[in-house]
Amino acid sequence: MSRGRTGSMMGERARAYPDAALDRIGVEVRSGVEVHKVLPDAVELVGGELIPSDATLWTAGTRGLPLAAESGLSVDARGRIVVDPVLRSVSHPDVYAVGDAAAVTRKFGVMHGTCQGGVPTGLHAADSLIATLRGRTPKPFRFGYVHQPVSLGRKDAVIQFTRPDDSPRRWYLKGPFAISYKETVSSSPLPTVRLLKRGLVPVRAFALSAGSR
Repeated sequence: MSRGRTGSMMGERARAYPDAALDRIGVEVRSGVEVHKVLPDAVELVGGELIPSDATLWTAGTRGLPLAAESGLSVDARGRIVVDPVLRSVSHPDVYAVGDAAAVTRKFGVMHGTCQGGVPTGLHAADSLIATLRGRTPKPFRFGYVHQPVSLGRKDAVIQFTRPDDSPRRWYLKGPFAISYKETVSSSPLPTVRLLKRGLVPVRAFALSAGSR
């Protein structure tokens, strides 16, 4: 159940793949509905409809921990620490924030909290600290999205390749090719981490060649 459509961030062709996969394994999708309350044995929708449930998995996005605001740091509406171009807190420059604890603004908007952004922000914050300790001016953070990986169990997946602003390109992978790609990226080998540290440009080039398959 979701307010939006499954895979709404993907392009039309890539989005059709998880739709078919979920239908194939018997998953009923309810789009355009809003959950009012989760009960011990059911989910209540806005309007009063009850959906019986033995177990409910609820994902509702990310928020920063209350500790940031309680410590006096400037935070956004989701409680994430607002940072400057080198990932320092705008209110407390001695504090750096990374991953889904940080509100990192790019030209396309505020980055969403995933490992795709978390690893590069962590690496860049470390570089910024080292530069500061050595008396140098830290460089601004550079970032662009590459892909939207979606697992459909251990034996199936779909990868939507994206533009730097996370909008979908026409290239995507599915099935065995998508599984191999996702497992390689998720295992975070050292060469991949080093590429991420360079702003994801080499990884994006790889993604484009892989998408043509």
